[in-house]
Parts: sequence; C-alpha cells; structure tokens
Amino acid sequence: MHRHLLALAALLAVASCANHLPDQDLRILTAQPAAKLSASDLWRDFQADAAAAKSRYFGQAVDISDAPTAIEANAPNAPAGSRMIFLQGGERGVIARLLDERATATVADAKAGARLTLRCFCEGLDDNKDVLLKSCIRP
Repeated sequence: MHRHLLALAALLAVASCANHLPDQDLRILTAQPAAKLSASDLWRDFQADAAAAKSRYFGQAVDISDAPTAIEANAPNAPAGSRMIFLQGGERGVIARLLDERATATVADAKAGARLTLRCFCEGLDDNKDVLLKSCIRP
C-alpha cells in the first residue's frame, strides 16, 4: 500500500510539472513553428476556449506577428528578464518572455507599435489570465 501511495505522489508531481515550460529553452533556436498567427488571434483563441487553445498550442513553437504595446528590456520588474507585451483587453494580453541569450538582439531595433515577428514556445494562460509565451526570439 505504501508503494502505491508513493507511486501516486510521484505521478501527481510529474503531472503538475506538465503545466509549465522552462523559462529558457534553447530548442527554440531550431524549432519549426506549429502555427503562424497574430498575437490578437492567439489571444482570441484562448478567450474563446482556453482548454482547446491550450491543447492545441501548449509546448508548441508558434510564430507571432504583431505590434508590441510595450518592450521591457532587462526590466527590474519583469519576472523573467526581458519581455514584450501585446495588450489585447484592458490590462490583459500576450506576454512574450525573451530568450536571455538573444534578448539584446531581439529588442535592438524593436519599437512599441511597430510590427515584428517572434518565435516562442506557448505555455497558455498564466495566473493573471495573460497568454504566456516563453523563450522568444526573432526568427
């Protein structure tokens, strides 16, 4: 019985990890996109049916083409380094956390309001109900 409880605890621990991706994943450098869409379209997919969108995009590389609302390069208040924000509804939107080793090059000529393309791994909705993208680079 004790062995079964340990096995169940281990299974639950592994399952809980499956909801999150690593913040920095170098596989994005060679990943091919499973989808190409705007940040607005990705946002709408998650708003329409979050479970279906997570099933479709979770862990997949996606190319997002849109104009960021804000660019935070090595911002001290950014939870995971540099990021780009694509606001969609009030204070909610798509948060693209940049791959650290490419962050400087990614933001070098980027401007808020100017369209660009990022390749990222999609995690899904975060605790704030933003769509979270990780390991983002300019393809």
